[in-house]
Parts: sequence; structure tokens; C-alpha cells
Amino acid sequence: MTPAVRQPIKDYFPDYAFLLSIAGAIILFDQLTKNFVRARLEIGEIWAPIAELGRYARIVHWKNTGAAFGLFQGGSLLFTLLAIVVTIGILNFYPIIPRSDRFLRTAIALQLGGAVGNLVDRLTIGHVTDFVSVLNFPVFNVADASISIGLVLILIPILPQLGVEIAGSQLLKSAREANAARRLKPPEPEPGTDEPATLGLAEVLLAGTDWVRAFRTRQEVRRLRLARARRNRGMSRA
Repeated sequence: MTPAVRQPIKDYFPDYAFLLSIAGAIILFDQLTKNFVRARLEIGEIWAPIAELGRYARIVHWKNTGAAFGLFQGGSLLFTLLAIVVTIGILNFYPIIPRSDRFLRTAIALQLGGAVGNLVDRLTIGHVTDFVSVLNFPVFNVADASISIGLVLILIPILPQLGVEIAGSQLLKSAREANAARRLKPPEPEPGTDEPATLGLAEVLLAGTDWVRAFRTRQEVRRLRLARARRNRGMSRA
């Protein structure tokens, strides 16, 4: 058996350069903002840079031992291990993502930056520093925002396709049930005629139904009669 040829590490340089440049920028900005808050505000202290907007948005030094946006408090160790696993997984599998798919690559880089940004907090001070407070929304930080934006970017191309697949499966299921029970009525006839104009989607889904076969036969007979009538009118005029 011929051994698998490993791709040289240098071939992955563009992949990791793109990944680490985005993730590194997120981590740097996240840590700078957190250090700024920790240095100037006590835990629980509130600061409104623009007093008039303080009721809508403010800076709050908040201690978070859970997940993003304050969820699952007390699970710091679990989320530390999870962040490490996610980081290793992204670094290992990132080159597999096609380079042409910049959209997905950017989303994954944002996820990595957010995961490592909060991981640094957990490893150095034992908890995550949150500080952005908007209206009644849970307090968050730059890393949380990065993770959320990355998740949205991942879901954007998936949701429309998922919706189409769900709608299509429901439509086919309904059509099969109607066909099996013979509950579906023939189309309404056109005004002034005794035959419907078309079957549309029902014809495609219920092609084996008896009334559909009868409909096709009547339509063919009607078409032949109309063609004969036109031909006779043409001959009489001549």
C-alpha cells in the first residue's frame, strides 16, 4: 500500500495567516477593553461615557463564571475545557475549508477569536470579564459579540436552504397522504368550460391518481376536437 503523501506545512501558511490575523485582532481588542475596564472600575461599578445615553447603554464591570451573556453560571471549568477543545478542533480542521469560501472562513475565525478571548480570562483570573450593557440585554464583551457574529455568518447560508427542504418535505408528505386517501379534488374548471386549464403541481405529485389519468384523456380529446374544428373552419373559408 502506498503511504499517504502529507502536504508540506508551508502550504498551510495562507490558511493560518488568514485565520490568525482575524482571530488575533479579536483577541487583542477583547483583552485591551477588558483590561481597561478592570483597571478603572470595581466589580459591579457602572460608567456611562455619555450621560444622556446611560439608560440605554453603559459600561458595567461584571464577573461571569458561565458561558456567553451570563448563561450557565458556575461552569467555568467546563467552559474552559470546551474552549480548549474548540480551539484545537478549529486549528486542526481549518485548512480543510476551501479557500474560496471566505464567508465561512471569516465566521470560523471570529469564533476562534471569541473562544480564545474568553479562554484567556478563565486561565488568568478564573472568570470572564463582561462590561457591555445595552438596555436589559445580558452583559457581554467583545469575545461574546465575536462568537455571536460568527454563528450568524455560519447560519445565513444554511437557514434558507433548510427552510426550502422542510417546506418541500412537508409538501410531499401532504401530497402522498392526499393521494393515498383519494381526498384531493380535481381542479376547478375554467369559466365557461367543463374542463380545468391545468393541474400544475398536483399533476406532478399525483400523476398516478385515477382522476388525473381521466383528466388527461379528456384534455387530449378536447384538444383533438378543437384542432378538427379549426381545420374545418379553414376549409369552409377556402
